[in-house]
Amino acid sequence: MALTPYPLGGPSSRYRVYAFQEPLKVNGVQLDIQPFLTPQAFSLRMNGLPNHPLVLADIAAAALRRIRQAQTSRRRYDLLYIHRQTAPSQHAYFDKLFLQTGLPIVFDMDDAVFSQYSITSLLQGSVAATVGNRHLAEYVGLSAPSTTVTIIPTVVDTRYYTVRPALKPKARPVVGWIGTGSTFRRYLLPVLPGLVRVCREAGAEFRVIASTDVRQQTVMAGAAYVPWSLLTEVQELQSFDIGVMPLSDDEFVRGKCAFKLIQYGAVGIPSVGTDIGANGDVIRHGVTGYLAPDAQNFEQRLAALLSSDDLGRSMGLAARRLIEEQFSLHSQTGRMAQVLHEAAGR
Repeated sequence: MALTPYPLGGPSSRYRVYAFQEPLKVNGVQLDIQPFLTPQAFSLRMNGLPNHPLVLADIAAAALRRIRQAQTSRRRYDLLYIHRQTAPSQHAYFDKLFLQTGLPIVFDMDDAVFSQYSITSLLQGSVAATVGNRHLAEYVGLSAPSTTVTIIPTVVDTRYYTVRPALKPKARPVVGWIGTGSTFRRYLLPVLPGLVRVCREAGAEFRVIASTDVRQQTVMAGAAYVPWSLLTEVQELQSFDIGVMPLSDDEFVRGKCAFKLIQYGAVGIPSVGTDIGANGDVIRHGVTGYLAPDAQNFEQRLAALLSSDDLGRSMGLAARRLIEEQFSLHSQTGRMAQVLHEAAGR
């Protein structure tokens, strides 16, 4: 049984759990995915309504489901795969319930969730952990030395993420960002006016793909807003010529898995990213894009890409090759299957 906090619409659950469900079948692993939030509740939360009556009612019902799942899991499953958390609150209580099942546990994280809530008991009670980068692996090694840790980056299905067409002559270049409302406000918004200015000077458009709660702030900053949709996500990414991932340095950021950069590279476009954490694992500076140490340098790197004749398309194609080799679903499925088989055998 795979426990996730979010349904398919949640990026981390979608790419770290749901994406592996069908490929793992070929490797003899059946994943029964049990999200905490329903799609309706998740959508309301993502659009700035966390206290909507439907959300609160769904959380109450979900808590009861989690209790029943813990009570019946021993009879139905060989292994528990827990992505990020057993529940969005009352972690200690729900962690204890699943630790008491006696089933082997594999814990998964793609962010420094330990900076927001404790996962120590869950990690120490797990036989294995899958994490998205070296920083997270180091944390597991310090907190739970007996837990086997494997780095499995967040991946994309490169059969679905395809290379964007070449830029049409005289088309207006598009610089873009994709993410959630919280990451927009925390990392993009503080630097957005400067990035918009760079784009305007180069005759380009800055485009934001996100939830509807950031529409007003996006437009006020002078950028174009595109509502995120699971159905149109890849198509909208393919409208970008250059992708950006600005960050500010803190514990949570050092645990991030550079997924935006992976998405950009998968559609064959170059990126500019802040030189922090896993961003350096995805961007090969000067080859697949540019790393920038600060906001001023970030703007300079973006301006350099915008002034190049092909908008860095050769870099984008090099990024695509890197994604296929190291950050694609097909490159990591076998490793994931091995982790789960070995954990179940213990």
